[in-house]
Parts: sequence; C-alpha cells; structure tokens
Amino acid sequence: MILRFATSLLAMCAVACAVSVSGQSTQATANSNKRSAYETLLERLTAGDTKIDFGVLRLAYAETASANPYGTSHETRRRMNAAVIEQRCDEALKIADQILSSNYLSPDTHIAKSTCYRRAGDSAKADLHKAIYLGLINSIVALGDGLKPETAYRVISIEEEYAVMRALGLTVWKQEQFRRGEHAYEVLSGTNDKAGKSITIYFNIDIPAALERRKGLK
Repeated sequence: MILRFATSLLAMCAVACAVSVSGQSTQATANSNKRSAYETLLERLTAGDTKIDFGVLRLAYAETASANPYGTSHETRRRMNAAVIEQRCDEALKIADQILSSNYLSPDTHIAKSTCYRRAGDSAKADLHKAIYLGLINSIVALGDGLKPETAYRVISIEEEYAVMRALGLTVWKQEQFRRGEHAYEVLSGTNDKAGKSITIYFNIDIPAALERRKGLK
C-alpha cells in the first residue's frame, strides 16, 4: 500500500516536472522568437535594407531587455545636436555611434548622421541614415493623426514623442499626462514658428509606461 502510494507519488512528480520543464521550454522558445524577430530585422537594416517594417522593428525592440521608456539620454543627444549645428561633425558622429551602439532606433541620431555625411560628400551613407530616420518617423505618424486620444500616435519611448514633434516642425512648450480607461497618454503642445500656429498632439504611452513598471522606474 505504501509502496504503491510512493510509486504513484513519484509518477505524479515526474509528470509535474515534465510539465514544468515543458512550460519553461515553451517560454524560452517564445522569448527566443521575440529576440530573433528584432535581431533579424535589425541585421537587415544595418546591412542597408530600409524596406523592412519599421513598426514591427520598434515593437520588437520594446520587448528586449535593453529597451528604455525614455529613449537615449537627452543630454547626450543635446551634445550631439550641438556638435552638428556647430559643424563639429567628427565629434557628432562619434557621439552618434555611441548612441546607436545601445539604441539603433534613435531617430534624431540618424538624422544627425545623415546631415554630417551629407556635408562630407558621402551621399550613400547620408541617404541610408535619412531613410532610416524617415522609416522610424513614418511608422509612427502613419497610424493616426495625433489630434485626439482615439487617433494618438503610439510610441515606444518619450524620445520618439519629441522626434515626431520636431519632424512636424513644432517647438514644444507644454506637456501633460492623463489616463483614459486602460490607456495612458502624453499631450504635447507645440508651436510652428514659421506658420505661427500652435497645435496639441496626443501620444499613446502605454508601452513606455509598461517599460517603467517592468524596470521598476515608477
């Protein structure tokens, strides 16, 4: 009786362990697939293939361990942009390469590299980084108009919000956040200096908010 019970218990343990191992294996495979989706698209992009789906690339990156809800350092990008404006392109390109080594999806960094390569007469590299910049920005603005919560631009970092505002020719002077139902939004008010008009743009920040929670930043 005791032997049969022990045997039965061992069998149950074996099944439970098998299920556990199977579950871990399934999760590991799923995680591997997520990583490979990003890595595969990134490999194609860095090889010069700008026909990839930038929206899929961005969402896949947001699920990697290196994703940051704020994007790359504002101060680092400020120094890079200052170097571009002051035509210190050797310094700008060095900073840009440092940024892209940890976050290849930084829109401002690609347009900075494009500008510097254009000045140096390297049209091929200038065109490549401009195409990457446009691919990243267009993958955001193509899915909505940003004029209300229901059609808010969906971003994966705060950096993307400001990149979109600059792409739209807007200088930001106000920002605020709110929640509606299950979704989080950031609203940026900006002015088009040439037209002299102000506009309010809505961004869905569900992904950056989730990244903050995942990384214990909020």
